[in-house]
Amino acid sequence: MSHLNRVLHLGDDINTDDIIPANRGTTDDPDYLKQYALEHLIGVGELLKYNAIAAGENFGCGSSREIAPVALKAAGIEKIQAKSFAEIFYRNSINIGLPLEILGEKQQNPVVYAIAQAGGLITFNQMRRQGKISIPKSVTPKRPMTLVEKLLAQASGNTYVRPGEVVFAQVDLALSHDAVAAPVAKTFYKHYGEDAKLWDAQRVVLVADHFIQVNDIRADQKANLMYEQMVEFAKDQGCHLFDMVSPGEAAGICHVLLPEKGFVRPGMIIAGTDSHTCTYGALGAFSTGVGTTDMANIYAMGDMWIRVPPTIVFELSGTLPPYISAKDIILFILGQIGCAGATSKVMEFRGSILAQLPFDERLTLANMAVECGAICGLIVPDDTTRNYVKSRSAQEFTEIIADSDAEYEKVYQFDLSNLEPQVARPPKPDRVVAISELEEVPITKAFIGSCTGGKLYDLAQAAEVLQGRQLADGVKLFIVPASMEIREQAQKLGYLDIFAQAGAQILKTGCGACINSGIGVLDKEETGIYATNRNFKGRSGDPTGKNYLASPRTVAISAVKGKISHSLD
Repeated sequence: MSHLNRVLHLGDDINTDDIIPANRGTTDDPDYLKQYALEHLIGVGELLKYNAIAAGENFGCGSSREIAPVALKAAGIEKIQAKSFAEIFYRNSINIGLPLEILGEKQQNPVVYAIAQAGGLITFNQMRRQGKISIPKSVTPKRPMTLVEKLLAQASGNTYVRPGEVVFAQVDLALSHDAVAAPVAKTFYKHYGEDAKLWDAQRVVLVADHFIQVNDIRADQKANLMYEQMVEFAKDQGCHLFDMVSPGEAAGICHVLLPEKGFVRPGMIIAGTDSHTCTYGALGAFSTGVGTTDMANIYAMGDMWIRVPPTIVFELSGTLPPYISAKDIILFILGQIGCAGATSKVMEFRGSILAQLPFDERLTLANMAVECGAICGLIVPDDTTRNYVKSRSAQEFTEIIADSDAEYEKVYQFDLSNLEPQVARPPKPDRVVAISELEEVPITKAFIGSCTGGKLYDLAQAAEVLQGRQLADGVKLFIVPASMEIREQAQKLGYLDIFAQAGAQILKTGCGACINSGIGVLDKEETGIYATNRNFKGRSGDPTGKNYLASPRTVAISAVKGKISHSLD
């Protein structure tokens, strides 16, 4: 690294909650953020002593928050070397001009190089608008293509594409929420003019869900300001806005709300300023998380640059045992391949197991693909998909299928006939064991909610367990329906009464404790079991807390037993 002689050496899977904790995310001020970069790993202000980072695999995994590379750059980091980078972090860093080096990479992509040479994506796209740069067509020769390759070829105006090449794909739907929308708006206006307009307001959806409850657990007026700025931007631009329905209560958590409201259909290209945008792959769409700069440029240009990803296939066969859920399946896969097992790739789920999963469960599979490093979790549309989409939207859609001789990077085959309930130990979602192999773990908190665990099917699993039972002494169980529609359905079906009679606290709809921004977070040295998607240090409360991940059913049983368990005996 030549003059970069103050090198901080780190290991594998350094995640965005390590880089900048979620509770620091209510501002995009670099001077503030730089003090807290890597605070849980090396301490507050300690990164200022270094000017380079050397790391292992999957650096920057986790959230799509662009404030992660912003914090590192502001702290004086001039270059990061790693064996591999999480794709969203890679894109965000290139976009803001933070140099990255992938150890062992032999070939530089000319488009990525051009963006870096221009000083970042903003300057690059301004030159595009001025006609100084044009995006060349792909020169990939005729070849069989996977589903995602076909989707990206069509969206980029190319006949054929191949994994690894960079294309600019037209976006069909752009999502943002209150944790990121205001910084996106500020970037958009700063670089494209105070009177700039969205390329297509009807393709932009803003949702209030992430930080709207943060003041229930700590004073943070910056969160209120970000929310107000998002609402103002939505009104100025005339885009879709799902505002709070009452103080601190979301209309829904974005990744459940958008399919529910009919915004997502097979064949779409979807970008969202949230890493769990990969959820919409459950409907046969290519959907991925992006950062602030990417989204500001999508607002202006209507397209995004993306490295065409290879696809890994997961053939899931057998007959699913009773009470085993999609959360158990994806945790099992995480335990098999690890958090870096699908880095920068698409995970395509197939097999007889899918026919056994209701639509809600498919969302869970796709949602947690990003925990494996993937940029999208894809399920080829079938009758379950079609029936759901047609029940939610009157708009037509065209299905695309892969070529029969398409090339896949790898095919995993898992017979799940004997799958046990799975539990992920802290502090990583791939530290997975079958529950029979887990030591006795007493708990004080349990949480069923989030885009992963607050759907109607999830609540049904919890209600079946809690019917006629009471929480163990000393255990608090928090339940969060993921949308107002789900809340209303759960009320009609009697689930909310069951939860209340068992002693659970039914919270307002929103992301809340999942992102350390609402009731239900872990206190110091506390242990909890959560039906959420991440258990990184400090992700859902105090960094000394221990967060175990499991299915809603396992969480509910554990709350009754007072320890992590899957047995009601």
